[in-house]
Amino acid sequence: MVKVNKDQLLIGLIGDTHIHTLEGDILLNILDDFKEKDIDYLFHVGDFTSYKVYKKLQDIFGNEKVIGIVGNMDDSKISKELPKKIELDLFGHKIFITHGEGGPHNIIKRLNRRFELSEYDIIIFGHVHHPFNEKWRDGRLYLSPGTPTDKRFTDINSYGYLKISKEKVEPSIIYL
Repeated sequence: MVKVNKDQLLIGLIGDTHIHTLEGDILLNILDDFKEKDIDYLFHVGDFTSYKVYKKLQDIFGNEKVIGIVGNMDDSKISKELPKKIELDLFGHKIFITHGEGGPHNIIKRLNRRFELSEYDIIIFGHVHHPFNEKWRDGRLYLSPGTPTDKRFTDINSYGYLKISKEKVEPSIIYL
């Protein structure tokens, strides 16, 4: 799945795109930013909404570079192809990726009740549309890129990056 063949990875983070095509200035600008920064991987935390969007991202960045999970709004084609959660170990950092569920409030508590997260260092999620960069809360990093396209549950649109190496974990949220 994710190959570590250098000292550091730059991962683009996006989710809750809720679109049926990749048209539109906002999303194209984000994808251009990912290309300009030469991301190693693109993690999409669910709610592509359309299988065409998932396939188009693979066309742009390469099949092996797009790591996605299914969200609650994704169609049946995506649900059959993508998992509901992903567990990774990058440079010794244990990472858990899921979409999330329930309302926007208390998402971190809900994630901890739903999944056994005590062994993970980094939890990446979506669903609530609001960005999270809770640095080392309870000894873990909780990171959500938010949504670049929707204003439901949030007053700001965003996406993110995760720069990771053995020595450092540097999350960032980009506000639109």
